[in-house]
Amino acid sequence: MTLKRHLLFIVTVSAMTSAFSSHRLFADEGMWLFNQLPKRQLLEQHDFVADSQWSQRLMLSAVRFNSGGSASFVSENGLVLTNHHVAADTLSKLSTPENNYHEDGFLAKDYSQEIPAPDLELNQLVSIQDVTDKVNGAITSAMTPNEAAKARQAMMASIEKD
Repeated sequence: MTLKRHLLFIVTVSAMTSAFSSHRLFADEGMWLFNQLPKRQLLEQHDFVADSQWSQRLMLSAVRFNSGGSASFVSENGLVLTNHHVAADTLSKLSTPENNYHEDGFLAKDYSQEIPAPDLELNQLVSIQDVTDKVNGAITSAMTPNEAAKARQAMMASIEKD
């Protein structure tokens, strides 16, 4: 009896998977670098022109929290929008026994009511540069795999420092 249930479940899942894969039921956009957006696909499927000015604004709106997680700038004054779990660490640190911002939330009605988050760092992507050739140029055919790995790591560290 148990074996039949398992087989039925497997057959049902297989049939569902086949049915779903033959129809466009899943998002197909994928994840794209800001400098490699699927412009033709956006135009053909959504009648949207992703010109270079729009792509640049999109890239500059991307934010990464130093504690992990992403956000987007939603104002020219630095207001960001993110998920609760991304801001949870900061909300907990700013909470007091009287004000549990993590549980109850927080709303500043104007700038004077905002609360500084002293250890929070937001990183903004301002440019993208392909450094593949530079990294691969650090190795030679005479190097062992271990030496090549170390040479790549050293070049990446140098690029990061710059």
